[in-house]
Amino acid sequence: MFPLVLLLSWADAHYYGHAHGHGPYYNPHSGGGSDNGGSSGYAYNGCQTVPVPRNIRVFAIPDGFLYVAANASAGTPDSGFLVDLLNAIKQQSGIPYTLTSRPDLKFGNVNPDGTWDGTLIGALINDEADLIGADLTINAEREAVVDFLVPLATYSLQILYNAQKGLNNGVQYLIRDDADLTFLKISKNSTLQAIYRNILAGMPDSIVQSDTEGARKVLSGNFAYLTDSPFPQLAAAQTGGLLGVQPGTLGNFLISLPVQQGSLLREKLNIVLLELAENRFLPALFSKYGLVQFSTTN
Repeated sequence: MFPLVLLLSWADAHYYGHAHGHGPYYNPHSGGGSDNGGSSGYAYNGCQTVPVPRNIRVFAIPDGFLYVAANASAGTPDSGFLVDLLNAIKQQSGIPYTLTSRPDLKFGNVNPDGTWDGTLIGALINDEADLIGADLTINAEREAVVDFLVPLATYSLQILYNAQKGLNNGVQYLIRDDADLTFLKISKNSTLQAIYRNILAGMPDSIVQSDTEGARKVLSGNFAYLTDSPFPQLAAAQTGGLLGVQPGTLGNFLISLPVQQGSLLREKLNIVLLELAENRFLPALFSKYGLVQFSTTN
Protein backbone atom coordinates (compact mmCIF):
# COMPACT_ATOMS: atom_id res chain seq x y z
CA MET A 1 0.00 0.00 0.00
CA PHE A 2 1.03 3.59 -0.49
CA PRO A 3 0.17 5.81 2.50
CA LEU A 4 -0.72 9.38 1.60
CA VAL A 5 -1.21 11.40 4.72
CA LEU A 6 0.77 11.17 7.93
CA LEU A 7 -1.66 11.27 10.83
CA LEU A 8 0.50 11.22 13.94
CA SER A 9 0.62 14.12 16.39
CA TRP A 10 0.50 14.62 20.11
CA ALA A 11 -3.18 15.44 19.71
CA ASP A 12 -3.60 11.82 18.60
CA ALA A 13 -1.82 10.78 21.79
CA HIS A 14 -4.71 12.14 23.84
CA TYR A 15 -7.23 10.33 21.65
CA TYR A 16 -5.35 7.06 21.93
CA GLY A 17 -4.73 7.54 25.65
CA HIS A 18 -1.08 6.45 25.58
CA ALA A 19 -0.40 7.79 29.07
CA HIS A 20 -2.64 5.15 30.64
CA GLY A 21 -2.50 2.36 28.09
CA HIS A 22 -6.01 2.95 26.75
CA GLY A 23 -6.69 1.85 23.21
CA PRO A 24 -8.90 3.58 20.64
CA TYR A 25 -11.78 1.35 21.73
CA TYR A 26 -10.98 1.57 25.42
CA ASN A 27 -13.52 -0.03 27.71
CA PRO A 28 -13.54 1.82 31.06
CA HIS A 29 -14.91 -1.28 32.76
CA SER A 30 -11.98 -3.47 31.72
CA GLY A 31 -9.58 -2.18 34.36
CA GLY A 32 -6.53 0.07 34.20
CA GLY A 33 -2.77 -0.13 33.94
CA SER A 34 -0.07 1.36 36.08
CA ASP A 35 1.20 4.81 35.19
CA ASN A 36 4.73 3.52 34.63
CA GLY A 37 3.61 1.25 31.80
CA GLY A 38 4.00 -1.97 33.80
CA SER A 39 1.35 -4.67 33.84
CA SER A 40 -1.09 -4.82 36.73
CA GLY A 41 -2.69 -8.00 35.44
CA TYR A 42 -5.88 -6.34 34.20
CA ALA A 43 -7.98 -7.78 31.42
CA TYR A 44 -7.82 -6.04 28.05
CA ASN A 45 -10.69 -6.75 25.66
CA GLY A 46 -11.30 -9.97 27.54
CA CYS A 47 -7.66 -11.15 27.60
CA GLN A 48 -4.70 -10.71 29.94
CA THR A 49 -2.03 -8.16 29.16
CA VAL A 50 1.06 -9.32 27.29
CA PRO A 51 4.37 -7.95 28.65
CA VAL A 52 6.76 -5.92 26.51
CA PRO A 53 9.16 -8.40 24.84
CA ARG A 54 12.92 -8.08 25.24
CA ASN A 55 13.29 -8.68 21.52
CA ILE A 56 10.48 -7.73 19.13
CA ARG A 57 9.64 -10.54 16.71
CA VAL A 58 8.52 -8.94 13.47
CA PHE A 59 6.90 -10.80 10.57
CA ALA A 60 6.59 -9.15 7.16
CA ILE A 61 5.75 -10.04 3.56
CA PRO A 62 8.45 -8.78 1.15
CA ASP A 63 6.94 -6.59 -1.57
CA GLY A 64 10.02 -5.07 -3.19
CA PHE A 65 9.17 -1.60 -1.93
CA LEU A 66 8.09 -1.22 1.68
CA TYR A 67 10.16 -4.30 2.54
CA VAL A 68 12.93 -5.82 0.43
CA ALA A 69 14.11 -9.09 1.98
CA ALA A 70 17.79 -9.88 2.35
CA ASN A 71 19.40 -11.84 -0.49
CA ALA A 72 22.21 -14.08 0.76
CA SER A 73 23.53 -14.93 -2.71
CA ALA A 74 23.70 -11.25 -3.68
CA GLY A 75 25.01 -10.23 -0.27
CA THR A 76 22.28 -7.61 0.23
CA PRO A 77 20.64 -7.00 3.64
CA ASP A 78 17.00 -6.33 4.49
CA SER A 79 16.02 -2.88 3.25
CA GLY A 80 13.10 -0.58 2.52
CA PHE A 81 10.69 1.67 4.39
CA LEU A 82 9.91 -0.96 7.03
CA VAL A 83 13.57 -1.63 7.87
CA ASP A 84 14.33 2.08 8.23
CA LEU A 85 11.29 2.45 10.50
CA LEU A 86 12.23 -0.57 12.65
CA ASN A 87 15.80 0.70 13.04
CA ALA A 88 14.47 4.06 14.21
CA ILE A 89 12.09 2.34 16.66
CA LYS A 90 15.01 0.28 18.00
CA GLN A 91 17.15 3.38 18.49
CA GLN A 92 14.33 5.31 20.16
CA SER A 93 13.03 2.50 22.40
CA GLY A 94 16.21 0.54 23.08
CA ILE A 95 14.41 -2.72 22.19
CA PRO A 96 16.07 -4.88 19.50
CA TYR A 97 14.03 -6.66 16.87
CA THR A 98 14.23 -9.76 14.69
CA LEU A 99 12.66 -9.40 11.23
CA THR A 100 11.44 -12.58 9.54
CA SER A 101 10.40 -12.68 5.90
CA ARG A 102 7.13 -14.58 5.49
CA PRO A 103 6.13 -14.55 1.80
CA ASP A 104 4.04 -17.67 2.48
CA LEU A 105 1.50 -15.73 4.56
CA LYS A 106 -1.50 -13.65 3.52
CA PHE A 107 -2.25 -10.27 5.06
CA GLY A 108 -5.10 -11.37 7.27
CA ASN A 109 -8.76 -12.24 6.89
CA VAL A 110 -10.48 -14.86 8.99
CA ASN A 111 -10.73 -18.29 7.36
CA PRO A 112 -14.08 -20.03 6.75
CA ASP A 113 -13.37 -22.29 9.76
CA GLY A 114 -13.01 -19.24 12.02
CA THR A 115 -9.22 -19.42 12.34
CA TRP A 116 -6.63 -16.92 11.14
CA ASP A 117 -4.04 -19.56 10.23
CA GLY A 118 -1.82 -18.76 7.27
CA THR A 119 -2.08 -14.99 7.80
CA LEU A 120 -0.01 -12.24 9.41
CA ILE A 121 -2.86 -11.61 11.87
CA GLY A 122 -2.78 -15.31 12.79
CA ALA A 123 0.92 -15.04 13.61
CA LEU A 124 0.05 -12.52 16.33
CA ILE A 125 -2.87 -14.55 17.66
CA ASN A 126 -0.71 -17.71 17.83
CA ASP A 127 2.16 -15.86 19.59
CA GLU A 128 4.55 -16.41 16.71
CA ALA A 129 5.18 -12.66 16.31
CA ASP A 130 4.97 -9.52 18.45
CA LEU A 131 4.58 -6.98 15.65
CA ILE A 132 3.47 -7.17 12.01
CA GLY A 133 5.55 -5.08 9.64
CA ALA A 134 2.86 -4.41 7.06
CA ASP A 135 0.63 -1.49 6.25
CA LEU A 136 -2.54 -3.29 7.26
CA THR A 137 -5.93 -1.66 6.93
CA ILE A 138 -7.74 -1.22 10.22
CA ASN A 139 -11.13 -2.91 10.14
CA ALA A 140 -13.54 -4.25 12.76
CA GLU A 141 -12.76 -7.91 12.04
CA ARG A 142 -9.05 -7.43 12.69
CA GLU A 143 -9.52 -5.01 15.58
CA ALA A 144 -11.49 -7.72 17.40
CA VAL A 145 -8.45 -10.02 17.64
CA VAL A 146 -5.35 -7.74 17.60
CA ASP A 147 -4.42 -4.22 18.71
CA PHE A 148 -3.34 -1.57 16.22
CA LEU A 149 -0.79 1.15 16.85
CA VAL A 150 -1.68 4.77 16.15
CA PRO A 151 -2.54 5.07 12.44
CA LEU A 152 0.45 5.90 10.26
CA ALA A 153 -1.51 7.09 7.27
CA THR A 154 -4.65 6.96 5.19
CA TYR A 155 -5.25 5.75 1.65
CA SER A 156 -7.98 5.84 -0.96
CA LEU A 157 -9.18 2.75 -2.86
CA GLN A 158 -9.25 3.42 -6.60
CA ILE A 159 -9.66 1.58 -9.91
CA LEU A 160 -6.83 1.20 -12.43
CA TYR A 161 -8.10 0.08 -15.85
CA ASN A 162 -6.93 -0.66 -19.38
CA ALA A 163 -7.42 2.61 -21.27
CA GLN A 164 -7.90 0.75 -24.55
CA LYS A 165 -10.71 -1.38 -23.11
CA GLY A 166 -12.34 0.99 -20.63
CA LEU A 167 -14.61 -0.17 -17.82
CA ASN A 168 -16.96 -2.22 -19.99
CA ASN A 169 -19.47 -4.85 -18.89
CA GLY A 170 -17.06 -7.70 -19.57
CA VAL A 171 -14.19 -6.40 -17.46
CA GLN A 172 -12.70 -8.70 -14.83
CA TYR A 173 -11.87 -6.90 -11.59
CA LEU A 174 -8.69 -7.76 -9.69
CA ILE A 175 -7.76 -7.12 -6.05
CA ARG A 176 -4.87 -7.80 -3.69
CA ASP A 177 -5.72 -6.81 -0.13
CA ASP A 178 -8.06 -8.98 1.95
CA ALA A 179 -9.35 -5.95 3.85
CA ASP A 180 -10.38 -4.21 0.63
CA LEU A 181 -12.24 -7.34 -0.42
CA THR A 182 -14.05 -7.42 2.93
CA PHE A 183 -14.98 -3.76 2.45
CA LEU A 184 -16.62 -4.63 -0.87
CA LYS A 185 -18.36 -7.64 0.65
CA ILE A 186 -20.06 -5.73 3.48
CA SER A 187 -20.81 -2.59 1.49
CA LYS A 188 -24.46 -1.65 0.95
CA ASN A 189 -23.56 0.10 -2.31
CA SER A 190 -24.93 -1.85 -5.29
CA THR A 191 -21.95 -0.99 -7.53
CA LEU A 192 -19.44 -2.20 -4.95
CA GLN A 193 -21.50 -5.33 -4.39
CA ALA A 194 -21.41 -6.02 -8.14
CA ILE A 195 -17.62 -5.59 -8.17
CA TYR A 196 -17.35 -8.00 -5.21
CA ARG A 197 -19.39 -10.64 -7.04
CA ASN A 198 -17.26 -10.14 -10.14
CA ILE A 199 -14.05 -10.74 -8.15
CA LEU A 200 -15.56 -13.74 -6.38
CA ALA A 201 -16.59 -15.32 -9.68
CA GLY A 202 -13.08 -14.79 -11.08
CA MET A 203 -11.21 -16.43 -8.19
CA PRO A 204 -8.46 -17.49 -7.88
CA ASP A 205 -7.22 -15.60 -10.94
CA SER A 206 -8.82 -12.32 -9.74
CA ILE A 207 -6.48 -12.22 -6.72
CA VAL A 208 -3.01 -10.79 -7.37
CA GLN A 209 0.02 -10.79 -5.10
CA SER A 210 1.37 -7.30 -5.78
CA ASP A 211 0.61 -3.96 -7.40
CA THR A 212 3.12 -4.78 -10.14
CA GLU A 213 1.29 -8.00 -10.99
CA GLY A 214 -2.04 -6.17 -10.97
CA ALA A 215 -0.82 -3.48 -13.38
CA ARG A 216 0.73 -6.04 -15.73
CA LYS A 217 -2.48 -8.00 -15.83
CA VAL A 218 -4.53 -4.89 -16.58
CA LEU A 219 -2.17 -4.07 -19.46
CA SER A 220 -2.60 -7.58 -20.85
CA GLY A 221 -6.36 -7.47 -21.44
CA ASN A 222 -9.84 -6.64 -20.22
CA PHE A 223 -9.01 -6.18 -16.53
CA ALA A 224 -9.40 -3.47 -13.89
CA TYR A 225 -7.40 -3.45 -10.66
CA LEU A 226 -8.65 -2.13 -7.31
CA THR A 227 -5.71 -0.77 -5.33
CA ASP A 228 -4.46 1.99 -3.08
CA SER A 229 -3.57 5.54 -4.04
CA PRO A 230 -1.23 6.86 -5.33
CA PHE A 231 -0.19 3.67 -7.18
CA PRO A 232 -2.91 4.02 -9.88
CA GLN A 233 -1.72 7.55 -10.73
CA LEU A 234 1.93 6.46 -10.82
CA ALA A 235 1.17 3.44 -13.00
CA ALA A 236 -0.92 5.49 -15.43
CA ALA A 237 1.84 8.09 -15.76
CA GLN A 238 4.53 5.47 -16.32
CA THR A 239 2.64 3.68 -19.10
CA GLY A 240 2.06 6.73 -21.25
CA GLY A 241 -1.73 6.58 -21.22
CA LEU A 242 -2.11 2.81 -21.64
CA LEU A 243 -3.62 2.68 -18.16
CA GLY A 244 -6.35 4.93 -16.81
CA VAL A 245 -7.62 5.80 -13.33
CA GLN A 246 -11.33 5.94 -12.64
CA PRO A 247 -12.15 9.39 -11.15
CA GLY A 248 -13.15 9.47 -7.51
CA THR A 249 -12.56 6.91 -4.79
CA LEU A 250 -14.36 3.79 -3.60
CA GLY A 251 -13.47 4.50 0.02
CA ASN A 252 -10.89 5.96 2.40
CA PHE A 253 -9.12 3.87 5.04
CA LEU A 254 -6.64 4.03 7.91
CA ILE A 255 -3.53 1.85 7.95
CA SER A 256 -1.43 0.84 10.92
CA LEU A 257 0.96 -1.75 12.35
CA PRO A 258 -0.70 -4.37 14.62
CA VAL A 259 0.56 -6.07 17.80
CA GLN A 260 -0.84 -8.86 19.94
CA GLN A 261 -4.11 -8.03 21.66
CA GLY A 262 -3.48 -6.73 25.16
CA SER A 263 0.24 -6.24 24.51
CA LEU A 264 1.94 -3.51 26.56
CA LEU A 265 4.22 -3.10 23.55
CA ARG A 266 1.41 -1.09 21.98
CA GLU A 267 1.67 1.70 24.54
CA LYS A 268 5.47 1.83 24.25
CA LEU A 269 5.54 1.87 20.44
CA ASN A 270 2.76 4.45 20.24
CA ILE A 271 4.88 6.86 22.24
CA VAL A 272 7.90 6.09 20.04
CA LEU A 273 5.94 6.70 16.82
CA LEU A 274 4.58 9.97 18.13
CA GLU A 275 8.10 11.08 19.07
CA LEU A 276 9.38 10.11 15.61
CA ALA A 277 6.60 12.19 14.08
CA GLU A 278 7.38 15.19 16.27
CA ASN A 279 11.11 15.14 15.56
CA ARG A 280 10.30 15.01 11.82
CA PHE A 281 11.88 11.59 11.25
CA LEU A 282 8.66 10.09 9.91
CA PRO A 283 7.94 12.89 7.41
CA ALA A 284 11.53 12.56 6.13
CA LEU A 285 11.16 8.78 5.88
CA PHE A 286 7.90 9.02 3.96
CA SER A 287 9.46 11.56 1.62
CA LYS A 288 12.51 9.32 1.04
CA TYR A 289 10.24 6.61 -0.37
CA GLY A 290 8.07 8.95 -2.41
CA LEU A 291 5.24 9.03 0.11
CA VAL A 292 5.24 12.77 0.17
CA GLN A 293 2.00 14.41 1.30
CA PHE A 294 1.82 15.00 5.04
CA SER A 295 -0.65 16.51 7.45
CA THR A 296 -0.22 17.27 11.15
CA THR A 297 -2.71 18.57 13.69
CA ASN A 298 -2.26 20.62 16.84
